[in-house]
Amino acid sequence: MSARPVVLVVVGAGPGGTVLTERLSANAAEFAGDRPVEIHVADPYPPGGGRVWRLDQPDLLWMNSQAADVTMFTDETVRIDGPIRPGPTLCEWGDVEPGRFPTRRLQNAYLSWCFRRVADTPPEPVTVHVHAARVLDVADGAGGAQLVRIEGRAEPIHADAVILAQGHLDVTPGPEHRRLADFAAAHGLTYVPPHYAADTDLGVLRPGEPVVMRGMGLGFIDDMVLLTEGRGGRFTARPDGRLTYHPSGREPILYAGSRRGVPYHSKITYELSGERPPGPRHFTPAVTEELYDRRGPLDLRTDLWPLMARELAWHHYHELFGAHPDRVALSWPEFEARLDAGPAELDALVEEAVPKREDRLDLDRLLDPLAGERFEDAEALQERIRAYVTADVERHADPAHSADLAVFYGLLTVFGVLVDAVNNGRLAARSQAEDVGAWLHGVFGYYASGPPPRRLRELEALSRAGIVRFLGPGITVAAEDGRFRAGGTATPATVDARALVETRLPSASVARTTDPLLRALYDRGEVAEEELTDADGTRYPLGKLAVRDGRLVTATGRTHPRRFALGSWAGRGFAVVGFTRPRTNALPFRLADALARAALKEATGPRA
Repeated sequence: MSARPVVLVVVGAGPGGTVLTERLSANAAEFAGDRPVEIHVADPYPPGGGRVWRLDQPDLLWMNSQAADVTMFTDETVRIDGPIRPGPTLCEWGDVEPGRFPTRRLQNAYLSWCFRRVADTPPEPVTVHVHAARVLDVADGAGGAQLVRIEGRAEPIHADAVILAQGHLDVTPGPEHRRLADFAAAHGLTYVPPHYAADTDLGVLRPGEPVVMRGMGLGFIDDMVLLTEGRGGRFTARPDGRLTYHPSGREPILYAGSRRGVPYHSKITYELSGERPPGPRHFTPAVTEELYDRRGPLDLRTDLWPLMARELAWHHYHELFGAHPDRVALSWPEFEARLDAGPAELDALVEEAVPKREDRLDLDRLLDPLAGERFEDAEALQERIRAYVTADVERHADPAHSADLAVFYGLLTVFGVLVDAVNNGRLAARSQAEDVGAWLHGVFGYYASGPPPRRLRELEALSRAGIVRFLGPGITVAAEDGRFRAGGTATPATVDARALVETRLPSASVARTTDPLLRALYDRGEVAEEELTDADGTRYPLGKLAVRDGRLVTATGRTHPRRFALGSWAGRGFAVVGFTRPRTNALPFRLADALARAALKEATGPRA
């Protein structure tokens, strides 16, 4: 009699599901021995690209990563317990110029090829089955089997373990979005809640009408492109390298504002001139552990941010001193020794060592460039933001300012240490709930995950053409007098509009999900929304799936031994998965490998 196969189900076939399937395949033989292993991958969208990276979206939508920064395969730098199985990066696969920002359709072609390679040529003893359908439910069966019900399939799959690797999922509107939608419906207005641009009908926004765009991150850039070039407008280059926009006449007028009032920083398009600093120095897991032992639960702003700021300063000046020694007045050993001594004299030290202000790291100005600025009229604000955008693009293309890139690498380092502190329970519940998510999506996204420089040059041209009007920082939106009224703190000017667009993705909320699988599990208490409880008993729901050691947590706090989650909806540090930079010992690969091995160990063990 042949051995019973080991059966695993991966829910989601986007980049995360692909990486997990590859890691399950790579590790299978170690755990299953001679037993056959069957991996079932289910997703209603074509595998590889999944929903976000699917083929049927406009070529105008680009990645915000350069081609050189994309791989789906482990390499010699990745420190994992499972085997390394190299594969081509996007550049190698498609002979793509490293500095190019590919279209999402091109990325779909690469991701689709990667999935086919993983699914069609798995190592012994693995077979991969693909189901182009949604997973509707998972139930416990006899002996611990997981009964996975898939849309259009009469009988459930009897699985030994299930891994949720969904990407962005839809949710019902929260109270604020319901209020604005109800107001719009009552007054014949248009309201577009948080959304993914490729999924949304922006045709409801009429030519020539003012539209308030709340948010200036990557979602704003996507909407801007679709509402301008996507409606027949075009750009031409000027001799000075700037762009001129030629309207089609079908564009609405976009009034854009956000908390900072400026778009995310332009992506940096050069490499470091000096050597990358060797790991964290001032903000390390050992430092946060020692601090926690002395003070108890830590606050991000008061306890950790000073250390994070010193870490970023160390990265910045390490590059400045190493790559541009003609612009500093001290030796690096002397500067580093005095920096290590403590933060008290940092400002005086920098002023002594770095003569030019433009070479100094000013985190307050960097992260909030319009703070405290006021303008007499709206046109002065337009000129100020246009000048800011132009200067930002030019600086981030100039290796003379390579210390800016060092700060980017510093942020990656700080991100990893912060995740470690969160996962080890060192942050106070209030700080983690109210500050960490905002920092990761605010500071990190704003500086490290901005748009291609071309998109910001287009934004500047659209502003000069009058198609985009900047509202500035501190945006407020009021629903009153039958209109949406928006303004900012930098000028007294406001605008009345019949349309309001929230230019960001919906926030994860297990309680409000419309995904049938999560809805069924949540309603039965078999998954829970991650939450934190402060010392005074205050509870802070975080929206994402409660996960412990990669396993789903039930409403009663029990971990399910055969159900796992990894991806954008998973909490406790398991929200990172998918493609990443080559040769960087990337966290997504490390998480996916560890989770795959845990699932295989559980799946190949004896059933209850």
